[in-house]
Amino acid sequence: MRKYFPIALVSIVCGFWQTAAWAGSCYDLQHQEPSELTGTLDYVIFPGPPNYEDVQKGDTPEPSYILKLQDPICIADDVDGFADPKTQFQDVQLMAEQPVSEQFRNLLHQIVTVKVTNPMAAETGHYHEPLLVTVTSIAPAQAKPMDLTDEYGTAATTIRAFYDALGDGQGANASAMIVPEKRTRAAFAPENMTRFYGGLADPIRLIDIVQENTNTFIVNYHYATKSSVCNGRAAITTTMRDGRNYIQGIRALNGC
Repeated sequence: MRKYFPIALVSIVCGFWQTAAWAGSCYDLQHQEPSELTGTLDYVIFPGPPNYEDVQKGDTPEPSYILKLQDPICIADDVDGFADPKTQFQDVQLMAEQPVSEQFRNLLHQIVTVKVTNPMAAETGHYHEPLLVTVTSIAPAQAKPMDLTDEYGTAATTIRAFYDALGDGQGANASAMIVPEKRTRAAFAPENMTRFYGGLADPIRLIDIVQENTNTFIVNYHYATKSSVCNGRAAITTTMRDGRNYIQGIRALNGC
């Protein structure tokens, strides 16, 4: 018996389209749609039996990789009637055979394109998302960074202001881009950011921004201390309060 590994796929990344069949209508499962999806690969642990609610309350952990997509999708025309075209969702669970499944760990947190087959609507509690597909191949995708006009009207302008301030060693201005409740934390305290970023041998420089979804962005940046060089990559989540965008969190993806 072949061993399959559950993986999940969530909301398409900006600048990529899932398949030519998607044009504002639902994927037709009987016509083997979708056949290709693109997004950022991540990892989650779903709760399994007996209650499918919480692994910390006694449910069996069912680990899965997920791919974060930007836009909701829907499915229709499955043979068994489990697909509901009225329901839009952003999570798609995947199955993968070895050796394809072995590639996921190395591609974690990267934007990837997967070719898929055998689309199925969820039928049991072990299927944690409305749509399941089998991955036949996976490869890094070349995301299109936002240009300045793409950033208009988005939280990317707040992110760019944050890195501009850091590059000039202005911790107070950078901290103002962070949600107020986190500005007293050591990592975001104005005096700490001024001290570290103002003393770099090569000031931090934002290289590009890729929008993952409305509130999540992937950034690439560069800086150097006297003893090391950082070519960094981070996932930044944002939130809007009183009509203004703020940085909610920053998660380093490659260690610096």
